[in-house]
Amino acid sequence: MNKMLLNISGVSFAYQDMKDYLFENVKFSIYSGDKIGLLGYNGSGKSTLLDIVKGQKSPDTGEIARQTENIFYLRQEDYAVGNIDVQNYLTSSRPKFHHLYEEINAIEKARIPDPIKYAELLNEFKELDGYEFIQRIKKIITIFGFPEEDMERRVDTFSGGERRLLKLASGFVEEYDLFLLDEPTNYLDDAGIEFLINAIHSSRAAFLIVSHDRWFLDETVKEILEIERKKIQEYTGNYSVFINTKETELKEKTRKKKKIESEIKHLRELERSYKIWAKRREKDKIGAGDKGFISHRAAKLMKRSIQSKERIQKRIEELKQTKPYIEKWYDFRFENTFVPKGACLTVNRLAEKINDRLLFKEFCFTTGWGEKVAILGPNGSGKTTLLEIILNIKAPDEGEVIWSGQTNVGYLPQQWNPDDDEKEVSELFREDQWDRARILLGCLKVKGGNFHKMLGGLSEGQKRKIKLVSLIMSEPNVLILDEPTTHLDYVTVEILEKALKDFKGTIILVTHDKFLRERIQTREIKIQKSNR
Repeated sequence: MNKMLLNISGVSFAYQDMKDYLFENVKFSIYSGDKIGLLGYNGSGKSTLLDIVKGQKSPDTGEIARQTENIFYLRQEDYAVGNIDVQNYLTSSRPKFHHLYEEINAIEKARIPDPIKYAELLNEFKELDGYEFIQRIKKIITIFGFPEEDMERRVDTFSGGERRLLKLASGFVEEYDLFLLDEPTNYLDDAGIEFLINAIHSSRAAFLIVSHDRWFLDETVKEILEIERKKIQEYTGNYSVFINTKETELKEKTRKKKKIESEIKHLRELERSYKIWAKRREKDKIGAGDKGFISHRAAKLMKRSIQSKERIQKRIEELKQTKPYIEKWYDFRFENTFVPKGACLTVNRLAEKINDRLLFKEFCFTTGWGEKVAILGPNGSGKTTLLEIILNIKAPDEGEVIWSGQTNVGYLPQQWNPDDDEKEVSELFREDQWDRARILLGCLKVKGGNFHKMLGGLSEGQKRKIKLVSLIMSEPNVLILDEPTTHLDYVTVEILEKALKDFKGTIILVTHDKFLRERIQTREIKIQKSNR
């Protein structure tokens, strides 16, 4: 029988500047071996809930019963850092072991000047299960795709995606009971995501995962918790099962809502009929004067009509209470712009080096108008560099980029420009665009009150949505997108996917989101990682 690791009951939380709770009366349990996805739109409180589970934030109400403190927490912004080699980085989680291992290595490098002390240290190392721990590190490093020779490589020489992967590997080196992973696939390439999936499959720990990566969730989780309207809803199955269940629920809610609205409409018509009837009875009563039984009968009919109206009104209120709530999400689309025929982009014999490492050479391709091209390659292969060259942000070492003269290029970069954090949201748009921008931002659940806030005070997901709206407002006929789904909630990813499908212009796309790539692309261009 699986052991309960965590039980949350009646938990509510609000930040100091909030009028209402971010979420309230949340309750769920996590047992050993559970693989759970945590979903909700941007700003619903997913990361905050992870902080509460870990104990880094305290709820305003409710109880948290932790049966373990052996919890690994990966935040969205966490990477491996340090001017140390990988082996030292991965052993630093055990300070006593780490110090002992360094001491043994130092004695060995000095050719063992004190054999007795060396023997004592080896014995102590054995008692700490040191040999088993080193083997475990080597095994985990292999699972995550790093060759054994990388154990001596400095952490700060790896790419951002590789350092993200190292941080994840550091969690699997230790035998944690519970993993809290906040967008773990951010900046990982396809191979890195596969390594992470394999590590999760081989682990007996429990996992609570926040992710916008639909394919990754399909491959890893068996249950979904969704924060919806400040409450937690539980669903059995992976992401695809969850979406199918939500669609079935929506159809049933829509059917029930229509039925209730139809009944309310009928009752209101009945209510109006009684109102007219009551007025007629009132005239009968007045006209009857004191003619005995006629006056009495008119008064009785009047009373009955009032009672009928009251019963109808009561029934209408009951129906209003049972009418299901349907969350309103509005699709957005890219504006229809002029899309010519023929070649849109020609990339001719590009070559580029970074720090004397060759990224690509003699690299050529042509993209036609209306094509949707996915650029593939492992982390460090130069995908973002290629996009910067195509955009003339960066000059190549060799080769040329030739655009059609009729292009209007829209670019969504992977990283937000830090200088933009000092701007108001409204400054990204012309004043005559404000009304349209507000409508589009509302479609993506970015509240109107944020329109005159500084960008630096908003979440990464909100910034991403604002940049998307800015992209739409520029009316491009070419889209260059570098990891467009990063930091977005699953609903916005689904909406974006539909908008990109319907886009008539050219798309050049870099993404680790397999669902998005496979449903959008018309062809692939691969960059092979060079070791030269």
